[in-house]
Amino acid sequence: MLSYQHGFHAGNFADVHKHLVFSLVLDYLVKKPSPITVLDVFAGSGLYRLDSAQARKTGEAEQGIQPLWLSRPWPACAEPYQQAVAEANAGGGLRCYPGSPVLARHWLREGDRHVLCELHPQEIVALRAHLKDGPLAEIHQRDALEALTALTPPPVRRGCALVDPSYEKCDEYRQVAASVRAARLRWPEATWLVWYPLLPGSPHAPLLKMLASAGKRGRLRSEVLVREPGAGMHGSGMLVLDPPWQLAAQLEDARSWLARLGQSGSAQVILDVESTS
Repeated sequence: MLSYQHGFHAGNFADVHKHLVFSLVLDYLVKKPSPITVLDVFAGSGLYRLDSAQARKTGEAEQGIQPLWLSRPWPACAEPYQQAVAEANAGGGLRCYPGSPVLARHWLREGDRHVLCELHPQEIVALRAHLKDGPLAEIHQRDALEALTALTPPPVRRGCALVDPSYEKCDEYRQVAASVRAARLRWPEATWLVWYPLLPGSPHAPLLKMLASAGKRGRLRSEVLVREPGAGMHGSGMLVLDPPWQLAAQLEDARSWLARLGQSGSAQVILDVESTS
């Protein structure tokens, strides 16, 4: 949706949850020397000032990255994520929060491919500016779900795809599921990461149902509930198709750390793993 701008929500509990999982997948992929492709179809602007008018208006980072940033120690599995956030804040402190495009640069090497899509005219200008000094990125101004089919399979078949829409339309869950299912058949070597919000009435249920049979090497579902269901988003979900073998154990190690998210700092963390191997 062209009305959505992530600057209002940057660094919130959902970003921390989503980007921890994303960072663990990236960290696994680059342990082998062969190149990878990272496909990010809802890229946003890539980097967000936490002292901006947008961020201050909602204050969502105050229940996400900001309190965790000050707490020590972080679990060992979260240290690469911590390093990537620190890399986006040269000089120390926490002034900026890196979105997934800037976050991914921490892992990308020469020969890797970074493919990004963003439709919003202001966001894509900012995205190009934030990535201009880093490794070469292929940036497309196009519809994300159309791009999932058009840009897969990539020439470099090892890699991952991140799909994290705003879900502002009620039928978007089914559209996302159908697009991911079709694209995964075109690019089965990839690990697919699909984020979804936890909202009253569980509108994400059709998405999970439609992707229940996807993933030739299994599926992992991670959810963080920061409060009881009510008005607005009460939690964050990540569905990972064909996850790295150690991802479940790493997220289990991060359970108590993720539980610090939210206003009360006592979130409920759910981890469900299904292996098809």
